[in-house]
Amino acid sequence: MPTARLSHFETDASRARDVVALGQRIGTLTVGRVDASDMYRAGLVQIVSAMDHYFHGVVLDRAVDLMLGRLTSTSTSTKVGVSFDAVRQILATASLADQELAARTHVSQCLALETFQKPDDIGSALSIVGIPKLWSTVFGNDAGSTKLALGLIVTRRNRIVHQSDSDPLTPGMVTPLSDTDALGAIDTVTAIVRDIDAIL
Repeated sequence: MPTARLSHFETDASRARDVVALGQRIGTLTVGRVDASDMYRAGLVQIVSAMDHYFHGVVLDRAVDLMLGRLTSTSTSTKVGVSFDAVRQILATASLADQELAARTHVSQCLALETFQKPDDIGSALSIVGIPKLWSTVFGNDAGSTKLALGLIVTRRNRIVHQSDSDPLTPGMVTPLSDTDALGAIDTVTAIVRDIDAIL
């Protein structure tokens, strides 16, 4: 059964596709006047952001469920780093709804500075909330190639966001990105998230 977070991810993935489609349309309307590839870059950045948001939500949901005893884990590495003061505040709540809110608040604060984009970071985050050996469990013999494909997409996203997608071999030029490349990245990330969601 899909997690509650998957539908939000699908909406965000659709937005990424829409941005690429907008770039395709602008490219045909303004031939040579507007560089539509910036819309393709925006679509690629959007899908990685959507994935990061999805995994943050999954980790938050599972961490709160573990804290409040609604979920048990056989993993030995279940910790999210809430302080003793946070635990005291959670336990001192007057109702179950307040307890849920307090737990979500404190766990989300712990996760706020984390990014769940690189394959190993995703695997580590999910192992903390009771899902060990994520990549081999979900993708079996294809785990290595799946992690590599995702890693390349995230690396490209980071170059777009942090280096304006500058071509390292040609200073002053951007690295080319086609609509096909952007849509391929969106499809790859979407397939990975769906496959992982299926085992949660």
